[in-house]
Amino acid sequence: MAWTERPPARITRAGVAIGALASLLASCAAVPGAEHPDEMPPSLLVTADEAGVRDLRGPYRATVCRRLAPDAPACDDVLRRLPGEAPSPEAPAPRPLAELARRYRIAFVPGFFSECFDAFAQPFADVMRSLRKAGFDVDYFQVSGHGSVAQNAARLVDHFRATNGDPRPFILFAYSKGLPDVLEFTLRSPDVRGRIAAVVSIAGAVNGSPLADDLLTVYRDWVARFPLQGCEPGKGDEIHDLRRDVRLEWWRANGYAVTVPIFSLVAAPQPDRVSPGTRATYRSLARVSVRNDGKLLWIDQIAPRSYLLGYVNADHWAVAIPVVDELPQLAFLFRDDVPRTALVEGAIELVAETLDASQSN
Repeated sequence: MAWTERPPARITRAGVAIGALASLLASCAAVPGAEHPDEMPPSLLVTADEAGVRDLRGPYRATVCRRLAPDAPACDDVLRRLPGEAPSPEAPAPRPLAELARRYRIAFVPGFFSECFDAFAQPFADVMRSLRKAGFDVDYFQVSGHGSVAQNAARLVDHFRATNGDPRPFILFAYSKGLPDVLEFTLRSPDVRGRIAAVVSIAGAVNGSPLADDLLTVYRDWVARFPLQGCEPGKGDEIHDLRRDVRLEWWRANGYAVTVPIFSLVAAPQPDRVSPGTRATYRSLARVSVRNDGKLLWIDQIAPRSYLLGYVNADHWAVAIPVVDELPQLAFLFRDDVPRTALVEGAIELVAETLDASQSN
């Protein structure tokens, strides 16, 4: 339903809640002396060979570029061309989406806080509409906005079992904290795991975030209890699960058991592409690396042994959430001209090609 059809009072509460929450998180994370992140020395963005990461940036760029609408930003403004990327191959004609829709079912798993604001600005709402028009069966697996990784993994079991009867495997798009939730689910539920052809991580919290370390106490004492329509208050476990030491220990203990193919799409905006609402946390992380999306460092978004798709010139919110379309009164807080549908369609196509090639070898 378009935002203009919603009761004005409800929009006002959403705007106040989102604006207040963004301001609270931003003020907590502001770091003196980090006002000029673009002057920080750059990090070299290359694939992590020691982690077994396979570089698909060239093929992915070619696949996405040919799917961009005429009025979309230039491809190099959508996907950053960073060190180590091989020249893009000559791309064949796009595979018909109808063919891919017959082979795969698509699902999205949102991230931290998403449940709390889904009624107003749902992650990938614009993408899901486009995919359904193209013939895909698309599921949105809602998880708790304040839920721990363990709680959300259990909820994902219920979502998957509700789709029994369809033989098509899933290409599962996991956003932000949705990635740890999905990975935990795949370990806890091997009977359902076989139905996932691949996981596409979009700004996935693979290794957590330094912000979780910095904000844990403030979040637990204040933000977790912040009254938000649509989700239960949290206890702090949800942000504890995003600490870097917690996530890195998870990979040490469980990484060997992750067998589902993972494709990593990293959000790494240029400084002028960072939304005003997340600039304070961007500056905080810039003390470690200017290559961050305002919530996660670039290196913390790349899963071990995954396929690296590329670096999107968008921040953590803009890469997933069509806020400007759904809540234009909050447009001043967001940079939101990201061609999310082309990014997702390109990922579906390249995932299918990669899986076909691996099965033929």
